[in-house]
Amino acid sequence: DGILTNKKHQEAVVSTQSTGQHVRSQRASNNRKLFVSRIKLFVNDDEYNTSELSAYIKEAIEQGKVTQVYAIQILFSAIANSGDWASSDIIQDDFYKELKQYFTLFKGIVKTHKLQIEFMNKIQEFCYDNINFLKTFQKVIFMLYHANVLEEDAIVEWYKSAHSNRGQTEFLSQMEKMVDWLENAEEEDDSDEDEE
Repeated sequence: DGILTNKKHQEAVVSTQSTGQHVRSQRASNNRKLFVSRIKLFVNDDEYNTSELSAYIKEAIEQGKVTQVYAIQILFSAIANSGDWASSDIIQDDFYKELKQYFTLFKGIVKTHKLQIEFMNKIQEFCYDNINFLKTFQKVIFMLYHANVLEEDAIVEWYKSAHSNRGQTEFLSQMEKMVDWLENAEEEDDSDEDEE
């Protein structure tokens, strides 16, 4: 009789734990869905306020509703899917102009070397999954580098060893000249310092 009671108690504990995990999982899923819809609203609103968007993203990250990587992935995806270019075979300059408006926001989120590499991988995967963006990868990375969102060390590491496998041949080919340029510029800087 005591064994049965103990077994029922254990089953009740397991059931409660799995219910709690289910509730947490459901809450996390709802948080992500809400985050995606709010980001899309901000991006698609012609009158959006960058500081409001920034505050919303920062709060969602701080409250643990989304990770930094998820936040930048969703923001980039929302921007890329927001304009007429999303359905075009050739990505127009309007996309790059729109993307440029968010550089300060990206810079505020992608502060570490690791996050910069993860951001490049998310952009790589987005471009791979959305064939009309396939050829935009190098230009996007160059723009992010030029705006100091991405650092040269992160780009070189991404190129050499930290890239995603998805479409790697295409993206490594696109990035080859830029990485050569970054490495040579770094060597020239080093030799300039040696001469002084």
